[in-house]
Amino acid sequence: MNSEPPLLIIAPLAGDFNLAHLPWPESASGKISVNDAKFNELDMVEVILDGMPFLLSHYTADETARRFAAQTFDPLFTGLPTPDESSIGVAPRDILTSARHLPEINHRILLLGKWIGEAVDATAAAWTPSHRITNFLYFDETVVEYLDGGPFPALFQTSFSEVREGYYITTGLHYFAGQEIRLTAPPDYTPADVADRLVRIIDDFASHGTIDKPARAKGMAEGETLIFSPSDDLAHVDISINNCAVNADQAKMRPEPRRR
Repeated sequence: MNSEPPLLIIAPLAGDFNLAHLPWPESASGKISVNDAKFNELDMVEVILDGMPFLLSHYTADETARRFAAQTFDPLFTGLPTPDESSIGVAPRDILTSARHLPEINHRILLLGKWIGEAVDATAAAWTPSHRITNFLYFDETVVEYLDGGPFPALFQTSFSEVREGYYITTGLHYFAGQEIRLTAPPDYTPADVADRLVRIIDDFASHGTIDKPARAKGMAEGETLIFSPSDDLAHVDISINNCAVNADQAKMRPEPRRR
């Protein structure tokens, strides 16, 4: 059986809701096949999209409330689910687990979430690795942009917080890169300055994977250098932002993330 679904689509579902009879939108017609025979007496179905298997799971309102009570979620343009709201989880099947970091897999998880949300008039979507929940409209717009070749949805599928002045850590990046970031910024950088850089760094990590050796890279501003120092177990990478004109030559050296 699959582990915790990374994506939850939240909606006020009827008490007799049957996942096997989900009214898929017309945009999904002919693109998926649904197998509800594998999970007799369980409110789960397997969905095949582009030859890739995914597991959908229905959680009642009580189950959804317990899930959100047991884990702290960071709201983005929304609140937590109301007591009458249920959820549908979307997860890659076990055969895809080792490839979950690939954009092709992520695209399809989010696309399934979009279709499910349209079918059930969803109010919100949550990404459990990042502990992030957002309203469905923002989720839908972000997914459309991403599927059209736009940026990785860093603000939804990851999160970051300032744990002390000038020191930030990410949550959720491990799902894609096997690694979280601990970033130290110069004292004159505003939170917006740091966010701009973190979003770009996260996008690169999610696409290209772990950095497994010390490296340097040119930053976003003239004379700005990013210094990468992975931990011994590669679970984290410490990134320091140096902003000094004398770093200009060193900044020409690019990091070499491990490609998986």
